[in-house]
Amino acid sequence: MDDPSGTRCTFTFDPAAWSEQAGTRSPLYGDLLDEGEVWRCPHEAEGDADRCLFHRPVAEKDDRAVRKAFLEKIDEIGREPKQFIGARFGSLALDHRIVECRDNHRIDLRHARFEGEASFRYAIVRQPLALEGASFQARPIFTETAFEGEVYLTKAAFEASARFIEAEFAAGVWGYKAEFADADFHMAEFGGPVDFSEAAFESAQFRENEFASVVRFELATFEEVTFSGSRFGGRLYFDGATVPERVNLGKTAFEASASFEDLELDVGHCCVDLGEATIPSGRLHVPESGTLVYDLADATLGDVEIAGAEAVERHIDRFRVRNTTFDGFDFGRYRKLLHERDWNVHTVVDVPGLDDGAGSPSAGDLESTYLKAKNGANEIGDTKAAAEFFRREMLNRRDQYVPTALDGDAGPRERVAAAGRWAANSLLNVTAGYGERPSRVVGVSVGTILLFSGLFAAVQPVPPYETSIGYLILSLESFITLVLGGAEDVGSPWIRLLAQIEGFVGAFLIALFVFTLTRSIHR
Repeated sequence: MDDPSGTRCTFTFDPAAWSEQAGTRSPLYGDLLDEGEVWRCPHEAEGDADRCLFHRPVAEKDDRAVRKAFLEKIDEIGREPKQFIGARFGSLALDHRIVECRDNHRIDLRHARFEGEASFRYAIVRQPLALEGASFQARPIFTETAFEGEVYLTKAAFEASARFIEAEFAAGVWGYKAEFADADFHMAEFGGPVDFSEAAFESAQFRENEFASVVRFELATFEEVTFSGSRFGGRLYFDGATVPERVNLGKTAFEASASFEDLELDVGHCCVDLGEATIPSGRLHVPESGTLVYDLADATLGDVEIAGAEAVERHIDRFRVRNTTFDGFDFGRYRKLLHERDWNVHTVVDVPGLDDGAGSPSAGDLESTYLKAKNGANEIGDTKAAAEFFRREMLNRRDQYVPTALDGDAGPRERVAAAGRWAANSLLNVTAGYGERPSRVVGVSVGTILLFSGLFAAVQPVPPYETSIGYLILSLESFITLVLGGAEDVGSPWIRLLAQIEGFVGAFLIALFVFTLTRSIHR
């Protein structure tokens, strides 16, 4: 490593000092250096200066000369020519460039400091790029940049807005403990794994991204974040992340599972917007403290587990279900809880960040919601849940007729038709619970027999069969047959009329009982 010519750059980088100042371990350890060692620059000093062009203060050098020297150095064979550890750059403009080397060594810019704008617009970077521990004091621009090798951003600090709009990352992106003032990855494509574990984002824009592999935001911190319209081809880990008032994951597609374990709520409440998202599997966790709501409106929910069982039992209203499609969701895991709530799945607690009107869905929305829940339960063979959701569907269908029936501006025929539909729906609910409650048929039948017993007593003062229970016997006989018979002739035309009416009602209720009993057994 010693240079006999005496022109070697005198710059050294002490990772121990950096680690103490930054409060985290330097990325140089375990790779280039062991504990207690310092890194020495391998480049030559220029002229009378004791440092190379890359390590001299920005004010003492020309940015164009630095760019030229940088491109020349990375084209040299070997690892050391591509090491710019601790370098100081002003503006570094590499727009429309193909940044490549004649070997496979990575361009090492660890702990470099960019005091001016670093611009890689429309560039192609074919080498692995190491920016671990680097500091960007001005705006870096990587718009439509194609990174063909891995990109290392571990513990890098982006103090200004970082633009990765429509950037393409063919390999992995490693941003462990990176810090971003404003990260804009709009329409970026990630072909390899992405790891931003423990990273900190004041603002993060991952809209319409394509993630082909595993994505990790475990223990990351967000002050503002959106992933709307993105696609996750591999697993997503959001476990332990600190989240703001709203996390936008609307219209995202998860082709694998997603995990939201132990989220930390920065302001005590949060709405995770999963509206119109597709989630085939994963875990949605309800924290023990704070108010976390998952907005699942118009989403497609697969074999997703609701974690944190005790919290779920206390806070089942933390899931906004509206027009949600259930494709493999197991309602059986939560049957006891749903039974206690009379199978109400649409009620949700209101928190800031949840869109306006979320607490008051229309009857039409609720009918569609329970129709989709019923279809989802039928697909997995959960007939009990399907029956209960069908009943909820019919109740909300009935409620849609009321506004039309009471609308003074509607035509008479339309109002009468709506009132008739409401009455028919209500009658089916009262008599049989929409075919799901055989006990209601039995109750209505007993009530009918007693009612007609009273009517018979009012019409004919002398009881049949010379006993006070003769009215009950006559009512029972009439209920089970369409033709009045019995041991005693009853000649009153009013008695016969009431008997025929009761016989008709009785035949209807007997048929309805057989239907509901068969249906309930099948369920």
